[in-house]
Amino acid sequence: PGVSGARHGVSERACAQSGLDGAMAMSIGKKYNASLQQCMLRIKDPKVSVPFYEQHFGMKLVHKYDFPAFKFSLYFMEMPRDGHALPAEVPSPESEKYLWTMPGCTLELTHNWGTESDPDFKGYWSGNHGKDLPESSPPYMKDGPNRGFGHFAFNVDDVYATSAELEKNGVRMQKRPDEGRMKGLAFALDPDGYWIEIVQREGGVGGGGGGAGL
Repeated sequence: PGVSGARHGVSERACAQSGLDGAMAMSIGKKYNASLQQCMLRIKDPKVSVPFYEQHFGMKLVHKYDFPAFKFSLYFMEMPRDGHALPAEVPSPESEKYLWTMPGCTLELTHNWGTESDPDFKGYWSGNHGKDLPESSPPYMKDGPNRGFGHFAFNVDDVYATSAELEKNGVRMQKRPDEGRMKGLAFALDPDGYWIEIVQREGGVGGGGGGAGL
């Protein structure tokens, strides 16, 4: 009976620990159904940046907010997906509802009014220049901060062809596919100097249709 009781006690403790582990395994995001909704970049001129992402990467403007009291605007860009109709008019009540109910993720471009015409505006820090780099590296900044934000990425069917066509159409390249130590991937630069990685999609994996794969 003593051995049986001991075993029963061990079993109870194991069950209790299992329940605790299960509760701890559920993240707050999982508990409240969190999903990635946006990544925000500050931009100098929306008349340049919005067309850049539309023309070169196939993104679409799905909603816009203007805040006159605070002198800034927000532009939300999304990759079109098969089976998802985009708002017919932006901005509109329809586009606002779409923004906050869509299952995908947007690129939020924040424009502080006046930067596009301010001769003293020096631009935004891309996060890839810093004093923590070797002095021989082009992005080295002697009196700058350490590097922070790095990049976001697009999967494509052909990194080489995509990079060549982007460059042919005037997009600046930080790294061509066969430059540097890491071969077969590339980095383009957007109008504000943010790095956009161009990554090879695995064979047989679809791009979501409708230009979602670039």
